[in-house]
Amino acid sequence: MLSWEQARRLVQMMDELVENLALTTMCAEEIRAMAYAKLHGNQPGGNQPGEGLFEGLFSLDQRPRVDHTTLSVVWAGKRCYLGHTILFKLADRLSRRPNHFATEADLLRDVWDGDEKTTSTIRSTIHHLRVRLQEAGMDDLAAAIQCEDGRYALLLG
Repeated sequence: MLSWEQARRLVQMMDELVENLALTTMCAEEIRAMAYAKLHGNQPGGNQPGEGLFEGLFSLDQRPRVDHTTLSVVWAGKRCYLGHTILFKLADRLSRRPNHFATEADLLRDVWDGDEKTTSTIRSTIHHLRVRLQEAGMDDLAAAIQCEDGRYALLLG
């Protein structure tokens, strides 16, 4: 039988594994898209001598870290405690796939576990997350949360 501490550590390790798998998937998708663009000449200035395949891939340290053990977001040396809240789940969802837009249906499924919510609930929650990040001195991260045609993304350099 597992002790409480062993169970807590196991959950922590699983959360870290999920985060690492998400990062690996994100990197693979970025590399695939860049390689495809390079092969088909769709990259601006593509096929120039000396141009590296990975040029333009955003730095992995630009991605905020969602710390499941402290229920907080870590960005640029700052920490924003969100607790076990819908704001934490939203920050986690957006940071897993930066620079990719999620539909409201995606967010309802992944953040609200499929509960019926209105568009205004999603907008309000996004607003509250931005405010909490700003209060923690993460103005640039808060500003990176963008909405376009009812789709939301964390747009990083």
